[in-house]
Amino acid sequence: MHEQQGRRGIVKVRELLPYVDARAESAMESEARLVFIDGGIPPSTLQHEIVDRCGDLWRVDCAWAEAMVAAEYDSMEWHANPTAWKRDRIKTARVQEMGWTLVRFVVDDVRRYPGQLVERVATCIDAVRIAG
Repeated sequence: MHEQQGRRGIVKVRELLPYVDARAESAMESEARLVFIDGGIPPSTLQHEIVDRCGDLWRVDCAWAEAMVAAEYDSMEWHANPTAWKRDRIKTARVQEMGWTLVRFVVDDVRRYPGQLVERVATCIDAVRIAG
């Protein structure tokens, strides 16, 4: 720690260390998780596994398992081709068939509209609490 002393921004980095989680599979997933934490709705699990009625296993980026709400980051790099688009639609349908609400988001949701992203997820969580 002493070798980093005096470096610009190091105090901010140290403040974020408690939030490091190796389960995140991309920098944007980590950034989104920080948006959710700042918004007061930290995900209960990362890379949450859901088995569908066909026995297929799906993982979602962030989950609020107690409310059966999940959030999934769609990057242009990995999701903007016909094969990925089709797989994403199948995944969404299968996860929803199991009673989950899946909120999909893109980079602009995280960086330009973080409050709206938090509100979208919070609304889904609240809907489950009200119904329950």
